[in-house]
Amino acid sequence: MPLTPFHLGPAVLLGNLATRRLDLPALCLGSVVIDVRAVLVIFGPLEPPIHGPLTTLPGGAGVAAAVTIAVLAGYELAGPTIERYGLDIRWSRSSVAAGALVGAWSHVVLDAMLYADARPLAPLAWNPLLGLLSPTVVYAGCVLAGGVGIGLYERS
Repeated sequence: MPLTPFHLGPAVLLGNLATRRLDLPALCLGSVVIDVRAVLVIFGPLEPPIHGPLTTLPGGAGVAAAVTIAVLAGYELAGPTIERYGLDIRWSRSSVAAGALVGAWSHVVLDAMLYADARPLAPLAWNPLLGLLSPTVVYAGCVLAGGVGIGLYERS
């Protein structure tokens, strides 16, 4: 997808459907951070392909591990502020890890449906998801998921 905005739609929907099992900040961060490599290919020092080792299931798991560590550290640092203001933020290590993994893997799966250079099953070159859905359906689904996810959030 053209960088990250479309990936947030499914993340917001999943995060609002499974609030106790998937940490929303970890889910959203996991769903977009994989595109750091794409940005570096498009604007910076890395060479193509745009969809490299991070856009694989193993690469996504590595990204999820890094996101989990970052989000847990953020929660630990923000803990005193959260308590001071009496904010009702519930999180667990397992919900953060699950959110990061689901977010990263959703990114991998969505890109694999759209791009010939995506290799979700690396080291295998085969991409069984390529062309499974048309780009129009994938993009529309992401936008719709985001709208429904935001609607669910506003109701809670």
